[in-house]
Amino acid sequence: MLFFQLSILYYLIASTSATRLIKHDESFTPDIVLRVGLTTILQSCEPRLSVVVNGTYPGPPIYLETDVTTWVRVYNDADVNTTMHWHGLTQSTSPFADGTPLASQWPIPPGHFFDYELHPDNSEAGTYFYHTHVGFQAITANGVLIVKDPVAPPYQYDDEIILHIGDFYPKDDYELETMLTSSPHRWTGDPAALLINGQSGIAPTVENMTPDKSCQPHIIDVQPGTTYRLRVIGATAISMVTFAIDQHTSLDIIAADSYYTQKYTTDHIQVQTGQRFDALLTTKSQAELDKMGNNQFWVQFETREAGSVQRAYAILNYQTTTARGPPKARRDQATYTWAPVQAPSSVSPVPVPTQIDVDQQIPSNATLKYDDIAYIPINPPLEVPYSPDWLEYALVNLQLPCYLEPIDSSEVTRRIVVGWTQLASKNQSGRTVYLGSLPGQDPAAGEGYSWFDAQPSGPSYSTPYLIDIYRHGQAGAPDYERAMANGGIDPVLQAWPARIGEVLEIVWQNEASDTGKYGIHPLHAHGGPYFDIGSGSGIYDPEANDAKLAEAGWKGTLRDTTILPAPAPGGRPYSVNGWRAWRVRITEANIGVWSIHCHILQHVIMGQQTIWVFGNADDITKGSNGAQSELQGYFTYGGNVVGSEGQGKRGLEKKWPTVAHFFEPTGPRHRI
Repeated sequence: MLFFQLSILYYLIASTSATRLIKHDESFTPDIVLRVGLTTILQSCEPRLSVVVNGTYPGPPIYLETDVTTWVRVYNDADVNTTMHWHGLTQSTSPFADGTPLASQWPIPPGHFFDYELHPDNSEAGTYFYHTHVGFQAITANGVLIVKDPVAPPYQYDDEIILHIGDFYPKDDYELETMLTSSPHRWTGDPAALLINGQSGIAPTVENMTPDKSCQPHIIDVQPGTTYRLRVIGATAISMVTFAIDQHTSLDIIAADSYYTQKYTTDHIQVQTGQRFDALLTTKSQAELDKMGNNQFWVQFETREAGSVQRAYAILNYQTTTARGPPKARRDQATYTWAPVQAPSSVSPVPVPTQIDVDQQIPSNATLKYDDIAYIPINPPLEVPYSPDWLEYALVNLQLPCYLEPIDSSEVTRRIVVGWTQLASKNQSGRTVYLGSLPGQDPAAGEGYSWFDAQPSGPSYSTPYLIDIYRHGQAGAPDYERAMANGGIDPVLQAWPARIGEVLEIVWQNEASDTGKYGIHPLHAHGGPYFDIGSGSGIYDPEANDAKLAEAGWKGTLRDTTILPAPAPGGRPYSVNGWRAWRVRITEANIGVWSIHCHILQHVIMGQQTIWVFGNADDITKGSNGAQSELQGYFTYGGNVVGSEGQGKRGLEKKWPTVAHFFEPTGPRHRI
């Protein structure tokens, strides 16, 4: 219980320092500046109109330190609403800074900016990413976020390699959003390509001998006999990705969703959208390379759980004194075609505002010349493994003093079962993912709920939950007794409340659509980690799962994104087959208004989101020390908490925002 007590103490110290309202005028300098804008970029050698951050995809990486307050100013230069979410960070003590529109804040209107307060604690050192949280923007408007270890990390390594994995749709965000919300609903189909640090790795080929860099393989430079920390980030819209490295079959998983684990050795890594894994890769010695006669190896990425398999390549390139040429075929030389490749056609760089520091991009110190890069294999050199049960009941967190302690079944005070299903055949709005329904029943008959966040354009029809709680107190919060009578959800506000001191076991169940089909769902929780206690087929059986936990000697793993499985492709309409279970303790450290949703962007737009309110109104607002009445700028769309540059942009006058500071400034200030 040590960390449980320390976490409460940390929260109380943070929340008792008086909230200060400060005007962010010329005297205030944000630590990091991000500009969200709409521009045409090249992805997989195709132009696409996209929302991006600071003019690039991925956006610039951000590095934070623990126990230090960092202010990030996010400008909305696009013509649609936006917010910025810090995926995986707790954000409990900066209640308006989670970036969830209509849950914790109003979206940022076009032509305005919003200042986010970030203050990760020592338990949050790890691998994250940031992304916008409106519509389909996050497919391109995202970037890497690293929280540095406050002390030496528990594992030794020599250097780091970031693998940011995305996917690509040629259609722009507006067209994809229109398809998903149209009546009748139109599905987007599978992505056209995978992207590794922005490159799809599908060329050069005979058909495309001089490709732009955006579709060439990403080059990963390494030294012989060196240990690297791979930071793998699932920043896709929908894709489940598995990858392996040719002739490098030992990868040691050391962290999942930013929390350190005991080493787990694997020959491949699987990552779904929203997930992150850290792994140690020790490269081959110079003697091994000399014996093999090779210093370049394919890294092969493939999609799974989709209608078709998309494949992307990167190259693991050893920087050695002896050139050895492109990767060699291990099975049949005839499966490859090699030819020199000319330098790529020039592409005008995307203009970036001069006042934005974007010098730090994802490291890519590629030493290969373009005429050294081989043609992409005609036939894949690897058979990349995939298992729906990968790492299930396997990862064990390190016993660090700053980590939460596992929750035993005897501590659980309440179990909440939430079902997901989609009305695939309804000739109505495509927003037809329902939740909270009773197994075996049509959710459209009245038992089901769905929830949608901010629209890309204009203010919403509803007020953010957190704003209502600050304005109206307990009258603006979900009714606990009403929720207890309805399976845990307040049917009026469509939110799940929980009280401090409760220990919840949340069970997610996968229900077949009205056409009898299942799909997997990577479920992401805002507001901090939970203990994942496994998944399985059929309907959740708590006694059977407890027995399995005991047999494995496993107490769960700290996670923020895990997969609700689909053990079978189809079944009887609305029948349950597949579950995922979590445990979470409600304390002063995680109170707030939090979204839990499927991280597939299509499903978010279709309504596969839930809102959870941890703590009552007094618990949630006490950190403001009575300043609620002074927080008027947060209460309205476009209020004085957002600023504007003026200078004739969009006809707006210059406006400096008045912002609540929930932390005292500590430590040095940081820039990207």
